[in-house]
Formats: sequence, C-alpha cells, structure tokens
Amino acid sequence: MAEVVVTGFEPFGEWQVNSSGEAVRLLGGVSAHVLPVHHALAAEALRGIVARERPRVLLMSGLASGTSLRLETVARGRGVRRGRWPFARAQRMLAARGLPCRMSRNAGRYVCESSYFAALGTGVPLVAFLHVPPLGPVWTAERIASAMTVVLEAAWD
Repeated sequence: MAEVVVTGFEPFGEWQVNSSGEAVRLLGGVSAHVLPVHHALAAEALRGIVARERPRVLLMSGLASGTSLRLETVARGRGVRRGRWPFARAQRMLAARGLPCRMSRNAGRYVCESSYFAALGTGVPLVAFLHVPPLGPVWTAERIASAMTVVLEAAWD
C-alpha cells in the first residue's frame, strides 16, 4: 500500500522523451509509475495501481507543449469530473517558488484526459493532473520533479 501515487507517461509521437515520465522517476518517497500512451491500457494500468496501492493521494502528470505548468481542474469523458485538490493553494505555492503555473479546464482530449477521467472515477480522495512542459534548458526533469513535489505539498497543508 502507498499513501501517495504519482504517474507520468512514456514517450509518444514526436516526443522521444516524455518529461512527465522522466520527472516521476526522480521522485522519492512516493509510488511512481510511468503509464503507456494508450487510452485503454493507461486506464487499465491506473485502475490496477489504485486497486493494489489504495492511495489517499494521486498526482498524475503528462507532457504538453508550452512554457508553463498547467493544473487541470476537470476531465471530460462521458460527462465532466472535477479534480479533487487544493488547486489554488498549489498554484500559489508554485508561484512562490518561481514555478509558473496556470489553471486549465482543458486536459487535452487525449490520453492525459481519458486517464484523468478514469482516475477521478476510482474514489481516491485527492486526485489532480499536472501538465508539464517538454524538457529543455528551462524545464529540466529535476525542476519538473520539484514542481510535482510542491503540488504534493499543497495536498498536505
């Protein structure tokens, strides 16, 4: 059993390296998993992780183009499910550490959104999705992992 689960994704399409998967691998003290970039397989893997580990906190992450972090507040599937997280607190804490982040109501209508929608249906008390920029000189895997840690800290305060 793990109290905190964090997920990222494997590389896909034009992205030979997925910043979310790379950052998740750097986190300590959590149960970290890299999900496949496939709607059904990602949802199945996620449900299996939740069933085995029964976490209280689930922070998901995925790669999105752009230069800032995005906290996804909703997921769409057959309906709309709202994330369960202190989003405003997380955004303030990220800003205080110089990590730009905006709130989003559009998780992308791809595997990120379908897996977030699935996660919000599992009954885990705290669930959020963080979109992260591609790796580069500004956003290293270490900086992204640091941002993930800040978002997790927001859940405990």
